[in-house]
Amino acid sequence: MYIEPDNIAFPGERDIPDEFKIKGTLLEQGSGLTNDDALSENKNIYVVCDGATSLTDRDFETGSGSGGGVAAKITAEVFSENRGTLAHMASRANDRIRDAMENAGLHPERREQLWSTSFAAARIVGNSLEWAQSGDCMIMLLYRDGSSRLVTEGTGHDVEVLRKWGMIGKQEKRSIHQVLADDIAEVRRLMNRTYGVLNGESEALEFVKYGVESLESVDVVLLFSDGFWIPSASPSVEPDAREMASLYRKSGLDGVRDRIRTVEKTDPGCYRFPRFKMHDDISAIALERSM
Repeated sequence: MYIEPDNIAFPGERDIPDEFKIKGTLLEQGSGLTNDDALSENKNIYVVCDGATSLTDRDFETGSGSGGGVAAKITAEVFSENRGTLAHMASRANDRIRDAMENAGLHPERREQLWSTSFAAARIVGNSLEWAQSGDCMIMLLYRDGSSRLVTEGTGHDVEVLRKWGMIGKQEKRSIHQVLADDIAEVRRLMNRTYGVLNGESEALEFVKYGVESLESVDVVLLFSDGFWIPSASPSVEPDAREMASLYRKSGLDGVRDRIRTVEKTDPGCYRFPRFKMHDDISAIALERSM
């Protein structure tokens, strides 16, 4: 059960600072049929979301993307309302995802068919950053002294599937989704059992993580989906964040994106740098101190 920290202030309790400004955003479709990522910002709150397409044969294309895309957009919209605590907003987003599935006539007997999304949200109040996160979206702080730190932790729920694909993919003519469909479905059934996502289940809220960080020595805040990680030949829970931080300082969000796309193009089979598709969707927000 989530207990609200006593030291968190909310909009209206303090003046909203203007030291941090949006330096840039990315919302880019990968090689899939739809973009299942979403992002939003409103005054001092920012969120990135990474929807996971439901494993069902039914077509839920509504102009908003797949079922996972719908879940991501719902979550982005709820946080952009900027009402209440981050815990309240996470709960409200989860409820709306459940309502959207019910309205679409989706009552899955198999949990892997649920619409789901990872998310990372941050709100700046005074000289503090309060955050909420679930799944594989991340928040990174870059400090004035040149160091960097992830304030969120990856779940690593896809690591074993990707490692397996890295070993067998070279011998396969079919895609990872065809060869390892059962493995992928089994991982999806573990959502809100061993790792968290928002998918309408009440258990989802037990996996949402929260925190408060001082911004005293911070000059950059990055929020991003896992499509913004530079591909690695060795899948792990948390890829090397130092490379991303260094590249961001040199060339911004576009520079990181260009490196990712260049690496991906060298491996169309997706097994040298194990991943689920040629190009993943990307959502990212960069905030920089303006004073």
